[in-house]
Amino acid sequence: MEGGQMEGGQMVEACLKLLELGYYEMKFAFEGLADENVWKRPAPGLLSVGELTGHHAFWEAVRLAGAGPDPALCRVSSPLVDRRFRYYPVTIAASPSEQHLAMTAEQVWQELLRVHEAAVAHFRELSPDPDTVIPGCPTGFTYGQYLEYAVFHISYHTGQMFSARHLLGEQTPNN
Repeated sequence: MEGGQMEGGQMVEACLKLLELGYYEMKFAFEGLADENVWKRPAPGLLSVGELTGHHAFWEAVRLAGAGPDPALCRVSSPLVDRRFRYYPVTIAASPSEQHLAMTAEQVWQELLRVHEAAVAHFRELSPDPDTVIPGCPTGFTYGQYLEYAVFHISYHTGQMFSARHLLGEQTPNN
């Protein structure tokens, strides 16, 4: 390390470790979540816990195991890796599919974990330089930039999940 900066591999490992911490915290957003509230929007213009989960799963899968934002080019297949979860305006205008609506809170959580583990495994196998631009990424994000952002992304949406649950009248674990 020169000047206190991490080398690429160290930065990647630090980000992946922090991402795991994010998943540790996100699990509490699912603790005690009523199945009937998974896909329920707490108010007009606000996304459900399930939609927020799909959004997070979509981007992690296509960034770490894909070749652009097309799920067909992603090496991780899942009901949560669905274009309707890509970005807020698309998600808010769409409705979850019947397949989504059939998923319980536990099934959504377990599927998110499966997507995460598969995407990270693919990323580790690929072992790209963190300065490499993600294939097909319209923003030009590098893998390193995405991993740094992913740490924020999971935290942000976990907070939204807790807020959605509170607005739906649920008691949440101490957060």
